[in-house]
Amino acid sequence: MEDGIATIKRRIENGFETVTCPLPLVVTVNGSADACRPRNAKLIQKYKYAVTPSEKAQLSEDRQRLVEERPYLNIREWGVADIEADPNQIGMKGSPTKVKTVVNVVFQAKESKTIEGGDDAQLEALVQELIADHIIG
Repeated sequence: MEDGIATIKRRIENGFETVTCPLPLVVTVNGSADACRPRNAKLIQKYKYAVTPSEKAQLSEDRQRLVEERPYLNIREWGVADIEADPNQIGMKGSPTKVKTVVNVVFQAKESKTIEGGDDAQLEALVQELIADHIIG
């Protein structure tokens, strides 16, 4: 990522696909992605007090002073103007959620089974039965 541009490369069926786009951006990674790298403990410790401007206002004076002394602890906040978003396409205007009705459902047991003595074979049989009946699994 340089000069506000990100380049993302992914493996596809017949090779690789490369996408270049301006920042900010949101990237979704599906289950076929490689496992995440282990975290770097030194970096975690270095940035553990990092905050956004809105969070900074709620900190104690000592923590605010720490953030002011170390500029790398300031996390930039993006707003509507920063990403040039259409206000009609974000928030409640852009995606209103209307609840039509709320229904309380109370389940009542029709039957029950008791496994006594902690027998693993009985427990395994019960789990297999629940899977076969599509109750779990």
